[in-house]
Amino acid sequence: MKSSSNVNLFLVASVMMSVITLHANFAGALRSQNLHFKFEGEYGLWVQERNGKLEFHWITAAADSGFLQVVTNGVRTQRFTTPFAQAHRVDIASTQSKSLVIEYGGLSQDAERHQTTVYLDPKRSPVNISNVDSIFVVSDIHGQFDNLVQLLTNAKLIDSNLSWIARRNHLVIIGDIFDRGPDVTRTLWFLHQLEGQAERSGGRLHLLLGNHEIMTFCNDVRYLSGKEKSIAELYATDYTNMFDIQNSILGRWLASKPGILKVDAVLFAHGGITPAYTGFSIESFNDTLFKLLHENNFKYLLDDSIAAIKMDSVSYGTRLLFFFDDNSVFWYRGYVVSDSLDKELTKALKKFKSAIHVVGHTPVPTISAFYDGRLVAVNTINFASEMLLLVRTGKKHYVKFKYNLNGEVLPVERDEDIRR
Repeated sequence: MKSSSNVNLFLVASVMMSVITLHANFAGALRSQNLHFKFEGEYGLWVQERNGKLEFHWITAAADSGFLQVVTNGVRTQRFTTPFAQAHRVDIASTQSKSLVIEYGGLSQDAERHQTTVYLDPKRSPVNISNVDSIFVVSDIHGQFDNLVQLLTNAKLIDSNLSWIARRNHLVIIGDIFDRGPDVTRTLWFLHQLEGQAERSGGRLHLLLGNHEIMTFCNDVRYLSGKEKSIAELYATDYTNMFDIQNSILGRWLASKPGILKVDAVLFAHGGITPAYTGFSIESFNDTLFKLLHENNFKYLLDDSIAAIKMDSVSYGTRLLFFFDDNSVFWYRGYVVSDSLDKELTKALKKFKSAIHVVGHTPVPTISAFYDGRLVAVNTINFASEMLLLVRTGKKHYVKFKYNLNGEVLPVERDEDIRR
C-alpha cells in the first residue's frame, strides 16, 4: 500500500500526464532522427525548490513508469513511482540538509537507474587563491560533454566513473557551458558534482560565468540547441526556468559563481579585463556581480518594455553596460583580435598583481599565447578540443602546455610564432 504522501504524489503526476505525453511524442520524434542524443538521467534532469517543496523532473529513454528514491546516509528513505510517460515529476518537502542523493529512472529497465548528488546550499567560492602548482583550464564548452570528459580523462583528472582523481590540482572552467551544443544540462550536473569531489580531495574546480550564462539567465536563448530546447518542451516550461536563479538548483549554483578569478599570478576572466575595470578589486567586482544577479528584476534586463518600468534609466543603463557592453568582462575580445593593446594589458596585470591573463570567448584555432606570453587564449574553434595546463616554476613564472583530444601534451606556442 502506498503512503498518503505517495498517493498525493501519484495524483499530481496523473494530472500532469496528459500534458507530458504530448511532449513525449515530440521527444520520440526527435530521437528517431538523432539516435545519439540522450535525454535520460543527468542529460535531462531538472531540480528546483519553491513553495516549500523540492521538485524533481526527469526523462526516461522511452515512455515508462518512473521511480525516484531519496538516499540518506546510504539508506533509501523515500520511494515514489510515477505513471507511464516519458517525462516524470515527483515533489517532496524541502529539507534542511545541504545535499541529498536521488536514484531515479524507469521501472522496466535496469539500465534506467541513475544516481545524482544534489547540492542544495551553494556557497560562494574564494576568488583569490594561493600556493597552487598546477592549473588546468578549459573554456567555452558549449554543451560538448564528451569532449570535456575526454580531455579530463586524458589528463588523469577523472576516472572511468567520471570521479575526481586529481587530488590537489585545480581545474578552471572560464564560462560558456550553455548554448550551441547538445549536452549542456549533462555538463552542468557533471561539474556540479565534480566540484564537491575536488574540494574533498584538497583540489578545486573553479567555474566562472561567461556571456552565455548571463544570456540564459536573461532569457536570451537564440543560440540554444534543438536538443536542449526539447528538454524544456517535454517539461512544458521555458528553458530559462530550468536555470532560474531563484528556484532552480543549478541556477542558484551558477549564480554563486564569480566573473573574475586569480590563482597566484594568473588572472582569469571569460572575455578579458580592460583598464576600465581596474577600479574594482577582484572581490568587489564579484560582490557586485552577485548582488546584481540576485536582484528581483535581473531576468528582465533584456526585455526593454519590462525593464524600463521596473528600473530607472540610470540603473538600467549601468546594468546593461556591466553585463552586455562589448568592453565588459564577459564580452571583451580586444586582447585576442588586436596586437596593439600592450599598455592596456600591462595596466590590468599590474593592477591585479598578475603575470598572465587567461581568457576564453574569442575563438582561436589552437590554444595560443599573445603579448610575449602574458595573455593566453583558450577558446578553441572546435569547442572543448584542447585544455591548457599551467605549471608554476617560480613566483610569477609558468610553463604552458596544452592537452588535445588525442591525449597529446604539447607546448603552447606564441601567436606571433604561429603566424610566421
